[in-house]
Amino acid sequence: MAGKLHVHFNDRDFRHVQLARTADPIWEAILGLHVAYTPAPLLPARLRPFHRRARHRLRHHDLRRPCRLLNGIAPADATYFPDFLTPVESEDGITAGLRTLRATPATRLAREIRLAARHRPLPPWTRRLAAGDRTVLGDLADALQHVHNRLIAPDWSEIEATVAADRARQLEALEAGMPAVLATLDPFTWTDPVLSAPYPVDSTLHLHGRGIRLIPSYFCHTTPVAIADHGLPPVVVHPVRRHPAPDATAATDGATPHRDTALAALLGTSRARILAALTPTSAPATTGGLAARLGMPASSVSGHLTVLRRAGLAESERTGPHVVHRLTARGRHLLDG
Repeated sequence: MAGKLHVHFNDRDFRHVQLARTADPIWEAILGLHVAYTPAPLLPARLRPFHRRARHRLRHHDLRRPCRLLNGIAPADATYFPDFLTPVESEDGITAGLRTLRATPATRLAREIRLAARHRPLPPWTRRLAAGDRTVLGDLADALQHVHNRLIAPDWSEIEATVAADRARQLEALEAGMPAVLATLDPFTWTDPVLSAPYPVDSTLHLHGRGIRLIPSYFCHTTPVAIADHGLPPVVVHPVRRHPAPDATAATDGATPHRDTALAALLGTSRARILAALTPTSAPATTGGLAARLGMPASSVSGHLTVLRRAGLAESERTGPHVVHRLTARGRHLLDG
């Protein structure tokens, strides 16, 4: 990798670090499109199944123009693409993000298109965008919506589950303080007070007490992505931590292999694994978190939880925006068996 990204913290910055609550739909749309157009051998193994599915989806005629527009302004090999494409408001959903994108001031469009043109040749239509053409800007917003709906949304449950599991690990590390969270970020290195990672170019970001928003991304790989304009609120998108999927045959904590096998024979292997993952010593168990932890599709986890609830072995309760699952007394009795 040609360069390094260095993010400099001071004491005030630690109080203003934001950990993204969920996957960001606009970042995932752009980075997911990058994955779709990257040769499979250059991708990590975890992204190759999506790559195969995405290549099949790209055969649909209605994706050609949206992909052409986005690849023209934000291609996979770009060392810079305009920051206005990824507004912070997308943390509240793609509708909020695209509303902000459509309202981007003409002066900002011109500035960021000029900057992108210094890095590589741009397609002719970007000159109209730089001149403030709202029709072209609307076409870009529509392209992002279409790519999200047709290319990314079919895998959204897995994306959300993986990001949720990464956030759970961050919150667990937070018990030891924010530097402990920074030390877990992949592929960063934390050497107080600087967070550094491989990057396409050399870049230094001084936070100056503003803090930073950290967004784990399912499709981000190899290097993080940082907002280029240092006058904007600092944002860094980083890959979710790479953890191997648990062994489906592994014994649960405190369980003998014999009892684990017996539970699998009684409930089925998948339901036995889900039941064991609901033990009180585990992290709070949402459907997405369980799916990521166990390496199972979220839809399958949801179906198995329904069966376990009907059998009186598990119960579910809404806590804020999430539904949390836990063992019942009967479920604990079965596990303690």
